[in-house]
Amino acid sequence: MSGYLVTGATGFVGGALTLELLEHTDAPVHLLVRAGGSAAADRCRSALQAAAESYGLERDFVHRHRDRIRVVSGDLTDAHVAEHLPSRGITDVWHCAASLKFGNRNRDEIFAVNVDGTARLLDLSEKIGVTRFNYVSTAYVAGDAVGRIEESAVPLDANSTNQYELSKIVAERVVSKRDSMSTCIWRPSVVVGHSRTLATTSFTGLYGMVREGLRFKRRAEILLGAPLALPRVHIVADPAAETNLIPIDIMVQQAVSLSTRPGFDAKIVHLTNASAPLVGDLLSVVAAAAGIRGLDYVDSPDGFTAIERRFHKTMQFYGQHAGATKSFAQDVADQYGSAIHFPMDVEYLRSLVGWYVDHAGLADLTKAARLPRTVFH
Repeated sequence: MSGYLVTGATGFVGGALTLELLEHTDAPVHLLVRAGGSAAADRCRSALQAAAESYGLERDFVHRHRDRIRVVSGDLTDAHVAEHLPSRGITDVWHCAASLKFGNRNRDEIFAVNVDGTARLLDLSEKIGVTRFNYVSTAYVAGDAVGRIEESAVPLDANSTNQYELSKIVAERVVSKRDSMSTCIWRPSVVVGHSRTLATTSFTGLYGMVREGLRFKRRAEILLGAPLALPRVHIVADPAAETNLIPIDIMVQQAVSLSTRPGFDAKIVHLTNASAPLVGDLLSVVAAAAGIRGLDYVDSPDGFTAIERRFHKTMQFYGQHAGATKSFAQDVADQYGSAIHFPMDVEYLRSLVGWYVDHAGLADLTKAARLPRTVFH
């Protein structure tokens, strides 16, 4: 009988993946959780319960599957963690735990977690006889490449845009060089809230951009000494480019569905959206939340006003992929007839952002521009 080991189960992707494995397989799921202020098992089950309720699962979902959830306290720096795992029976590992920091000043920490931690988990997996090692990377190992992005190893001359992406490139190479077990690298794009409830347990990625947009509004109002109500603002971006967002539930459904197909042996898989929304639609929603009535798209920040320079600086990191479309191939999914297409129109994006604003304590920053809240069915 198969069994799973998941890292990062208290996080966004790892938690949703754990729920998906519980719902669509019958195997035990071992969860490697770092010791913390409260007991690891209690903290993990609380996180899973909160995620299950947020995603519309039954209130007793986690309780019903309690006998299959086996929490192991420890981390990958613990030389004795293998002693707390069964010596046999774990066939598949899903490595979701990662540092999401990206700045140069955090490089050592990022690489210690994302590269060294992955190598240690590979060693542990060999020790306990794992059959398949699933590594959750990111589609943005593509760096500054544009156009069609293949499901293949990243070229050695690829230009990453931050330390997080670089650490994932290096970790992918570490994974792909192991030949003692089957390996698969899974590359999600920008993961957002649940497709129907809109809920998320992580406020990074898209939500970081929204948060910074709202903080821009507050700073600009302090600078102006009055409520911000700008008719139009120039911004450097291509409104016709795509920004690849994928709901958390659709992403993990695809991963588990493909991985459990008989004979599945793919080495690299994109978990991306072939019907991704447009940069212009997303930025219009963020701008409205920030009190900006409209955007004019330009190729250069030359001639920007002081307010526009401030907005450009605020959006610069989050907008680094807004200049051209990355078309992520889904050849593996196409092979099984299950490529992901999830259209997101402006109304959907408003609701997605609106959920975040309401649940992240930011509603007071949008008094003049309330965003509608819709649950999609």
